[in-house]
Amino acid sequence: MSRLVPPAQWIERALKAGDLPYASEVQWIVRQHLLDLTAEFPSLTLKRDMYTHVNGKQAQLLLADGTLPMYYSGTKYNIPVRVWLPEGYPRVAPLAYVVPTPEMVIKPHHSFVEPSGQVHSSYLRNWTAPRSNLVDMSHDMSIQFGQEVPLYSKPPNWSASLPPAAQTYPRPQSTFQAHNPIHGPGQHGGTPPPRPPSGSGGSSGGSGAEGIWGGALAAAGISPAQPPAAQSPAQPAPDLQEAFRGAAVAALTERLRASLELANEGGAAELDRLFAEQATLTQREQEVASGVAALQAERHALEQCVLELAGKSAALKRWLAENEAKKVDGEVDADAAVVPADVLSRQALEAQAGDLAIEDALYAVEKALQAGAIAPDVYIKQVRGLCGRQLLVRALGAKVAARQHQLRRAFAAGGGPDGGPAPGPSVQLPQGDSWANTGILANPLAVQR
Repeated sequence: MSRLVPPAQWIERALKAGDLPYASEVQWIVRQHLLDLTAEFPSLTLKRDMYTHVNGKQAQLLLADGTLPMYYSGTKYNIPVRVWLPEGYPRVAPLAYVVPTPEMVIKPHHSFVEPSGQVHSSYLRNWTAPRSNLVDMSHDMSIQFGQEVPLYSKPPNWSASLPPAAQTYPRPQSTFQAHNPIHGPGQHGGTPPPRPPSGSGGSSGGSGAEGIWGGALAAAGISPAQPPAAQSPAQPAPDLQEAFRGAAVAALTERLRASLELANEGGAAELDRLFAEQATLTQREQEVASGVAALQAERHALEQCVLELAGKSAALKRWLAENEAKKVDGEVDADAAVVPADVLSRQALEAQAGDLAIEDALYAVEKALQAGAIAPDVYIKQVRGLCGRQLLVRALGAKVAARQHQLRRAFAAGGGPDGGPAPGPSVQLPQGDSWANTGILANPLAVQR
């Protein structure tokens, strides 16, 4: 792939390809961590390749391949590494490997680097999402490598005796070079770095590139300084100041690591508490929103009821104003006291009056039967006839009430059917206002008997 493609664009294409195992909700974390890593360490290159797990399972993963800087005796060196992002990243720690060149081997019995090259530093062992990241991990590896060198050059006549797992790490084929070039030999200044003290894994008194740092310097493109021809092969005296400095750095690093672990545990507990509070607040927000919606609906219904009652109150006041003077003058006609507003109101009034009249007739027939004025067969015949008429009256009243309800909805929506006017100022008597209180079973007079 072209070197001119920015890392952000390359990562977007790789994640959108759909063949990577990272969950969609964490892909933005993967993207940000890789961008921060390449920005902090331009010597690392972003790639994608097939990774084989110890159980034989293979997966297409993202990785960063290149070198990490380390400092030894004030001189900067580069250690070849490869960092894979597993399927569960960032909840699962990345897989970091030291990748020696053909001239280098991994130091036997290293404290945190396996013979296969896999790194098990304290930062990786205590990896905690979402606080841990690739940049801090790389800085920690760089410090740890400076304290305990993971590689040394192959001695003469060296033969491989490592387990197969340490020799079966294929190099990726499809690579992406970051837009910043890998650091070359110019990093170390104009003078080649001196050779570190022997006795840390290399041969004592070997020549030039055969020392402990021969392979690392070769990987970085640096030729170590050659010792003078007359140099004595004897071991130099130990530097007490350098030893004290190394011990102090190790003690401070351990203390700092313990403090960071304690801070991580406290931060994790605080984060869990905040997540629980967030879930509680979200639930309460939903409950409050539901309550507000219910109150708004109830308020709207009450406003409609208030408007309807206000209209009926105004109509009643107008009717009282028109008829109170007639009552004083003795001009009240019982038949004309209530004037229907339209034909439907008149039919409703007549149906309701007929129903109540039949109720009175049924009551009178029943009293006559109790007084012995009529025979039982005559009572049954009269009740049957009156009930038949009452059924027809009530059916007519139900149809009138349904039609009136339909017209009221039409007037409330903006006018009567066919553009007709709204009802006039006369009192409108909709069928059914007292319909539930009529009938034989609910007749007040029948209850009093």
